[in-house]
Amino acid sequence: MSDTTVLSPRDYAIQLNGLIERRRYPQARTTLSEALQQYPEDSQLLFASAHIDYLTDDKEAARQTLHAILAREPLHYGARSLLINVLEDSEELEQAELLIIELLREYPEEAFQYARYAMLMYRTLHIDKAKELAREALRLDPEDELALTACLIGDIIDGRRGAEAASLANLMRGHPDSQTTARMLVSHLVSRGHYRAAKRIAIELLHLYPHSTEILELVVKLETLSHWSMLPLWPLNRWGWGASAAFYFITLLAMNLIRKDAPTIAGIATWTILGYCAYSWLYPPLLTRWLKRRAGL
Repeated sequence: MSDTTVLSPRDYAIQLNGLIERRRYPQARTTLSEALQQYPEDSQLLFASAHIDYLTDDKEAARQTLHAILAREPLHYGARSLLINVLEDSEELEQAELLIIELLREYPEEAFQYARYAMLMYRTLHIDKAKELAREALRLDPEDELALTACLIGDIIDGRRGAEAASLANLMRGHPDSQTTARMLVSHLVSRGHYRAAKRIAIELLHLYPHSTEILELVVKLETLSHWSMLPLWPLNRWGWGASAAFYFITLLAMNLIRKDAPTIAGIATWTILGYCAYSWLYPPLLTRWLKRRAGL
């Protein structure tokens, strides 16, 4: 660069944005250092500094710079938007939600903020609210990738036709935060007994990480739980030891009541219950072993 060339903060910001988009972070830092020597208080350049720190995993430095910007310009859109990412990464989800709501009050037509709010609600397991926010984001901008991702997650949970044909994996590839959200959703859906919905999302994660043994084992586990032959065990899988204890207590009570008055029925019921117990103990491991072998594990 010629010594006589004088760049404005805007010129530097354009250069830095181009370098950041191409992920040339060392070169961006060099340019930024030069720019800040001339314009140490410029908000555009300070925001670029925070952005680079965030993208290179120096989240604390990014946070400090963003707070410095907001101390002078409390309504700086970019600083508040990036601070939401920092807060989410540090699990400060309530503060992140408050900041998103603040931005939505000021920018009610901003589809991206609705979409990221939807992803945050999926992450905190407020699924119905997440679906509503995702639909609003898609209404405002049908081409927004994060809105498409949020809507597709909802469609997959609901098992809507055509959802599997769309590539959630490709959309998640551009939004790493959504991958974490998808994993949390799988755990939540399993805990609620929605095994088929969990399996559909796990399969999309497998498309994203085709060489992950951990995710493949998760898919096999969910295939076992959602298999048609496991339907009689759904209450036991859903509620665990509590369901088992209730089942055996009710069974013993019922057997005592009918044993004297209907011994034949009691005998049939006894063998049926013993068969069910044997099925619950022996069949799931055998099915899992067969599915693992089929998957190459």
